[in-house]
Amino acid sequence: MVGREKELSIHFVPGCCQLVEEEVNIPSRRVLITGATGLLGRAVYKEFQQSNWHTVGCGFRRARPKFEQVNLLDSEAVHHLIHDFQREDLMLLRVSQMLLPS
Repeated sequence: MVGREKELSIHFVPGCCQLVEEEVNIPSRRVLITGATGLLGRAVYKEFQQSNWHTVGCGFRRARPKFEQVNLLDSEAVHHLIHDFQREDLMLLRVSQMLLPS
């Protein structure tokens, strides 16, 4: 969501306190969520979408058609995914479970 949004702020000077409503610029809010096909990932994905974030989810199993299908053990695929997404917020919800010894 990019644009303008109203925000409340408190302006305080000694002897006076005011609640002021101002319009502020809202930057593009994007998040990439790995593990979006899992239980936690789906819940996090849904929360970001409901909060008007541009949300991109990825997973390996059950990924298509809603999510990007990415194997996080494939370093080239991960590099392309992060490069395409660039400098945005990244939530890794699946990596730790995949990297633990069996």
